Amino acid sequence: MNRAARLFPLGLMLGMALLSFWLNVLTMQDNGAPGQPDLKTPEYTISQVRAKRFDITGKLQQEMQASQMWQLPKNPNVYLSQPKIMAYHENTLDYTVTANNGRYQKDLKTADLSDNVHWDKPATASEAAVQLQTSIMHIDSVTRQASNKAPLQASFGNNKLWSTGFIYQQDSGKLDLLSNVRISYAP
Repeated sequence: MNRAARLFPLGLMLGMALLSFWLNVLTMQDNGAPGQPDLKTPEYTISQVRAKRFDITGKLQQEMQASQMWQLPKNPNVYLSQPKIMAYHENTLDYTVTANNGRYQKDLKTADLSDNVHWDKPATASEAAVQLQTSIMHIDSVTRQASNKAPLQASFGNNKLWSTGFIYQQDSGKLDLLSNVRISYAP
């Protein structure tokens, strides 16, 4: 047997070992540690999101829609583009909130909506519909309340009101206006 034929398997093994080493160097950084992710580039992006949350009895509690949802690396918050949140009480739509931007804090189960926020409460047999406009809003899905401390404008029927801040308790249906309240009442 000739010498080249005997050295070929050894050369092939050496070539594969060098190729493996070279590929390992290309894919690893910082002394073998994986590369650090870009903290400004989303880890994932989802388009046309729709999610529903039910209570323990199976009744619809909340529904959320968004044109886009994403999360950044090492950040527990989820960001939303054009979110729409619908909150239900006893299987009946209680209110709808829309905004241009949103952030959901998974650990606290709260949403912070910003930029052109609209809160709409449909009319009932005993109450007129309420439309509220503001710049920001905080929604807590645990305590089931919506609130803010920013200026707002609301209308109900032919009436209008302006205030700085509000707290809406979903379970009781109570809307508290915090300060600087002005009302234009048209009977």
